[in-house]
Amino acid sequence: MQNIKCLLVAFYMAVVALACGSKPDDTEPLKLTANPAELTFDAAGGTKEIVITSGIKPTVSCSDSWLSVSEGNYSGTSLAVSVTAKENTGTAKRSGTIRVIGDKQSLMIPVNQNVAEVPMTADKTSAAFDRFGGEMEITITSSSQPEISVSVPSWCTASLGSIDSDKKTTLLIATPANRSTDAKSGEVTVSCGGQSVKIAVSLEAYQTPATVATSALTQEMVFGAMAPGWNMGNHMDAISNGIAGETVWGNSKCTQATMDGVKAAGFKAVRICVTWTGHIGDGPAYRLEEKWLSRVEEIVGYAEKAGLVAIVNTHHDESYWLDINKAKESTKDEIFSVWSQIAQRFKDKGEWLVLESFNEIQDGGWGWSDAFKNNPQPQYDILNSWNQVFVDAVRSTGGNNATRWLGVPGYAASPGFTIAGLVLPHDYTSANRLMVAVHDYDPYEYTLNNPLKAQWGHTADPTKRCSDRDEENVVAVFDNLKAAYIDNDIPVYLGEMGCSRHNAADLPYQYYYLEFFCKAAADRGLPGYLWDNGASGTGAEKHGYIDHGTGALFDDYAKECVGRIVKAVTTTDPAYTLESVYNSAP
Repeated sequence: MQNIKCLLVAFYMAVVALACGSKPDDTEPLKLTANPAELTFDAAGGTKEIVITSGIKPTVSCSDSWLSVSEGNYSGTSLAVSVTAKENTGTAKRSGTIRVIGDKQSLMIPVNQNVAEVPMTADKTSAAFDRFGGEMEITITSSSQPEISVSVPSWCTASLGSIDSDKKTTLLIATPANRSTDAKSGEVTVSCGGQSVKIAVSLEAYQTPATVATSALTQEMVFGAMAPGWNMGNHMDAISNGIAGETVWGNSKCTQATMDGVKAAGFKAVRICVTWTGHIGDGPAYRLEEKWLSRVEEIVGYAEKAGLVAIVNTHHDESYWLDINKAKESTKDEIFSVWSQIAQRFKDKGEWLVLESFNEIQDGGWGWSDAFKNNPQPQYDILNSWNQVFVDAVRSTGGNNATRWLGVPGYAASPGFTIAGLVLPHDYTSANRLMVAVHDYDPYEYTLNNPLKAQWGHTADPTKRCSDRDEENVVAVFDNLKAAYIDNDIPVYLGEMGCSRHNAADLPYQYYYLEFFCKAAADRGLPGYLWDNGASGTGAEKHGYIDHGTGALFDDYAKECVGRIVKAVTTTDPAYTLESVYNSAP
């Protein structure tokens, strides 16, 4: 009976305890730890031990392929784990983790491994450049990826590639052509960890070219070599997204057949318009991309083989890096560097190669902006200074460039603005070897502007022509050029001329325009280069005559236009005069 009472009392006390919220003892698990908490291996690798403390036998794993783990016996609350690292033969430090899962806990143990230390060296400790600048590659050997740790001199650039498996990194140092009469020197420091190497960099001073004895360039020489000429337009000057490209405006790649076809059509010369934008490296070195420069050289070679005089220029760059409104001293540095590199590439070519500084430099308003109309002189002065930089750059490269024929344009290449504002650069020859380059699409409303006028000349419908003095206006432009330049022993050439294709019914007036224009120019010894952008069809900017890939004339229209031009320029029959052309108007 007594036992029953005891049991009842115990039961009662348990119920009371539960009713009062009491519960079984809930102890905290033993904290999961690792000793050491992190491992570091040298490049050779090896094995190290970690002791893990855990209330239960933990699970240990590692997913990094260069690490492996081996567990010992779990005794009490301790587990010994051996961690093995493979040799690090790479060029970068690496890191991994070991994961431990214990009693309601987890732990990540970092593991690091260094790279093998090698002495930091450079295969060259100096980079000396002549006044034309250039690029030099220097091989850096180091334990891991090095970095340039000291500011590079302001007049050059230095960049590092990525370290390779042999622990080699290429350091590229580039310098501009130096247009200063002061030599330049500086230092580039490359470091890795606690080591560094220093590269001494120097740039030779610019030397003013000596005056070279030569014969004077005459208008007769220029006309005989260049007339008639053809423009390979919208080709190497084409540009898309800020990068010049040969085919981005729809023309096929130029071939030897192209230049052979130009020659066969009756042309003596080709103007190879080249845009360099997108292929010019960053300042202050402004190094030209080798692939683009080599392609220009290849096309120039096609012209040489075909027996053509060739002009190479900088073309649409004026819309990108030659903004006359933002002219500054660094613009001259870029012009000098770019033209020094072009001239260096071609300095051994004969006089059949002509270099032309620019295309149509202006402020975007083509002479109609308020800034220009209010005071054109500041813009004239800028272009004149740029033309001087061009001559300085080309002449300083020596070789045949010392006396090469050079073309310099006036403002917007406009005949009127050129006469008003162009000051010929100082040349370094005993007799003049400079030519003035102008463009003439007179009258604009007939030749280019969509075109607004459908006919041209004294026999045209008065409501469809620009003026009752169409012919007189063309002749007046040529007479002005002759008086300003030719009569003063300064040669001139029309770097661009031509007319967008009109509708079939109005083509007789276009044929007449081209023949009269070219005959009037020829009578004054002015060679003209037909603008050909390869665009077929009718209307604005349709200047296609010769296939830029094959050299073949497009159609009967092209044959008639080119035939009229060649006839006007080459005919020596005394009965064939400007008056006879005038009298044959449709």
